[in-house]
Amino acid sequence: MERRETPIEDSTVEQILTFIRDGIISGHFPPQAKLLPKQIAQSCGTSFIPVREALRVLESEGFVNFVHNRGAWVTPLSLADLEDIYAIRIELECEAVRRAEPFSKAEIAHLDDLLARSRESHKHRDNTALVALNRELHFSIYEKANSPRRLKLIAQLWLHSARYQRLSLNYRHDASDAEHRRVVTKLRRGDHDGAAIALKAHLETTVSLIREEIADVWLDGESNVAGLITV
Repeated sequence: MERRETPIEDSTVEQILTFIRDGIISGHFPPQAKLLPKQIAQSCGTSFIPVREALRVLESEGFVNFVHNRGAWVTPLSLADLEDIYAIRIELECEAVRRAEPFSKAEIAHLDDLLARSRESHKHRDNTALVALNRELHFSIYEKANSPRRLKLIAQLWLHSARYQRLSLNYRHDASDAEHRRVVTKLRRGDHDGAAIALKAHLETTVSLIREEIADVWLDGESNVAGLITV
């Protein structure tokens, strides 16, 4: 009979998953870094077994690569990956905006509040709050499409694009804020096609800026970025 994990074991694996995934996204575990299960287990106060299970989940998500006889390594960043992620995001997210139900005055007011709080966070250089508010703004819009499956796919891609987005946090906000306001203005008017076009321009500008900023540290053409820590 197949062994089923207990809730405690499930909880432990989830804890380790969050620890490693957040570490990869934040740059604590840099691209191409080797992940040491014993050190991770010590940091999380767990045994080796749930660490191994968490690493396998992260491999399926694309955050970790296993190399034969060499262990687990953080998936590298690359120009091809950056462009692929954003190409898919543009398709999924712009269509979510087009399909979204009309926004009430209260919902538009919530989006305006998120924009105002984002500007304050930028003033105080609170990048943690800025990232959270940016996500809430986007997903408050996408949820109106009433498509849980689409939302799940978008959320998965956001986890990967976050590794690239943090490279532009300190110099991207002013332009990003104006682009966000254009999207919200179109939604306020009920122009969802216009909002989707504005969102597409926002995402394309983001990927172009990130590409330009990291081009000078690329080793060659499509080679991988290593050692790019938080900006």
